[in-house]
Amino acid sequence: MVKKKKVKENPWFRERVKSKEKWSFIPVNWKGFVVLVLLVGVNVFSANYFNLEELVWNNYLKAGVIFLLSMFVFIEIAKLKCEGTRG
Repeated sequence: MVKKKKVKENPWFRERVKSKEKWSFIPVNWKGFVVLVLLVGVNVFSANYFNLEELVWNNYLKAGVIFLLSMFVFIEIAKLKCEGTRG
């Protein structure tokens, strides 16, 4: 017996066509736009909070950690919300 793959009806992000990775960062509905705006907002806030205009190595490390964590969370959300979409 062949199991049918579950198809999501309302993906948050556009699916890639010519890639083995099926997710993309281009939003297609309001939920995807909200997540993308939150990603940008978190990174702009962290840059302002840690005063990146000053040349202090410690501030750059803290902002870099926040940037990498926020990108990881965004990528995982995009993968999860595009999994099983129609091609």
